[in-house]
Amino acid sequence: MGEVFLAEHPLIGKTVALKVIHQDMSLNKELVARFVNEAKAVSTIGNDHIVDVHDFGTTKEGAHFFIMEYLQGQTLAKALSDGQLSLSDPAHIPNCLHIGAQIAAGLGAAHEHNIIHRDLKPDNVMLIHKLGDPLFVKILDFGLAKMLESDAQLTAMGVVLGTPEFMSPEAAESKNIDGRSDIYSCGVLLFFMLTGRLPFIANSMGEMMVQHVCQAPPVPRSFNPQISPAVEQIVLRCLAKNREDRFQSMYELHAALMNPEEYLSGSPRVVASDGAPRPVSTERVAVAQHPAMQRPAPTSPLTMNIGTPVGYASATPPPPESSA
Repeated sequence: MGEVFLAEHPLIGKTVALKVIHQDMSLNKELVARFVNEAKAVSTIGNDHIVDVHDFGTTKEGAHFFIMEYLQGQTLAKALSDGQLSLSDPAHIPNCLHIGAQIAAGLGAAHEHNIIHRDLKPDNVMLIHKLGDPLFVKILDFGLAKMLESDAQLTAMGVVLGTPEFMSPEAAESKNIDGRSDIYSCGVLLFFMLTGRLPFIANSMGEMMVQHVCQAPPVPRSFNPQISPAVEQIVLRCLAKNREDRFQSMYELHAALMNPEEYLSGSPRVVASDGAPRPVSTERVAVAQHPAMQRPAPTSPLTMNIGTPVGYASATPPPPESSA
């Protein structure tokens, strides 16, 4: 939608980031509305993990702009590709949980203001050094943000917006979305960070969206055995096809990421997973019959059944001792 420039405030000399809408898009009222919506959305949240917007407006020449804080760091996408976040690092899983918890905290604040990000992905997460934390999260690019209280219909029916690899089932089907759509996208992001690959691999956007709607995700521990059962269940719950089976708020997800073992002991419902990677398929599965679209049967209090992932042998009890 626009370009971002390194700039300096002319009066106080402060370094800032200046985002300007593309000139050829400035005549498109819907795109301009989205651009202004992003500036308004970000400026109202006021959370440390959301990029801060200082000002926005229009120049005499008609160029729409807004001024953001300058962030010195790198995107999560670059950190993953450059090896800063490496699967071989013993601190990798704690680092991923730390990043995920900050994302949940930031988007939880956005959801409190009835703002859904709609395009959460590694490119839209910035890692900076702040308050002694080299992995301090700043969430960027609310260009597709939906303000639930807004009367303006900025999205035409049937138009899919977002990045297919990180898109929730309801977004893929152009249905009405709420904050739980961001929770699904956060689950895809967690899966990607923890395993080094996406939960679904496809050859086209259409195939990818079909898998998000119809196909159960593989077990994360089948790709990274170092992932604990508690962390695995958090990821799988985020990736539930039925949004009623996901975490119901970002703050619930934040609490789980801060203490996965406590989350596990609280006996949440197990979200169905097929237990292994599956080949790409474009065949549509009936929602009512697909295991990942059904609610799991309730379990007894303070207990939880965890399926044995690929590569693990089920524990068997020792033979009874002879009474002779």
